[in-house]
Amino acid sequence: MSESLRNPDNGSRISPWRAVLRVLTDPVATFRAMAEKPPVLVPYLVHMLVGLAVMALTYGKVVEIATQATASAMSANQEIDLELMRAMMKWSAGASLAVSALIAPWVAGFVLSLVAMFFGQFEGGGVPLSAYMGMIGYARLPLAILNLLAGIFLAATGRQLNLSAAVLLPETASPYLVGLLSSFNPLYLWYYVLLGIGFAALFDREPRKGWALPVTVFVVTTLLNAVAVGVTSAFTPTMMN
Repeated sequence: MSESLRNPDNGSRISPWRAVLRVLTDPVATFRAMAEKPPVLVPYLVHMLVGLAVMALTYGKVVEIATQATASAMSANQEIDLELMRAMMKWSAGASLAVSALIAPWVAGFVLSLVAMFFGQFEGGGVPLSAYMGMIGYARLPLAILNLLAGIFLAATGRQLNLSAAVLLPETASPYLVGLLSSFNPLYLWYYVLLGIGFAALFDREPRKGWALPVTVFVVTTLLNAVAVGVTSAFTPTMMN
């Protein structure tokens, strides 16, 4: 964590913690400073700290929403033990939020690193998995911002934050279209831009040379999200009857 990075502007060193901010304001210079050795621990600690903050902000609301959803899904003639249900929802929400905060960032980073490593073979290879992990941890920082904003919004209003183009659709819109447009979120797009810049920097390439990885990830993620939302919407009414 104390390891510093070369600052390309004046040859001095930039700390991994300072790089957390610099990658958002000057990504090209920051990723070039990190070159082929981006720190791994610091960006993932940031993701985990944000996740814990979101957990603290939203735990009560998540339990309340989950309890209401479960109760409404039960038939009218079923007896409901509200205390038992609330206890179960507390354990379930706590476990879900904890996994999202502490484990999900590492899993996402690892899976994306494997994908990036595959694309790296077309650039000559030679970059270790840890370098991909570090680069992706920094590139995903806009998603940490989105996570924090969503947590604050949920805690304040009890509603989900939607910054995507899907918010412009009418309620009667196709679920598949909703899922498709959900990926067109400015913070998601910011992440994909950073991913391309960071990938190119690992191989000392110009930022425009790193487009293949983020475009592929964006297209695949968007299509999978559209299918997931559509299928879930199709089965939900059946499941609730």
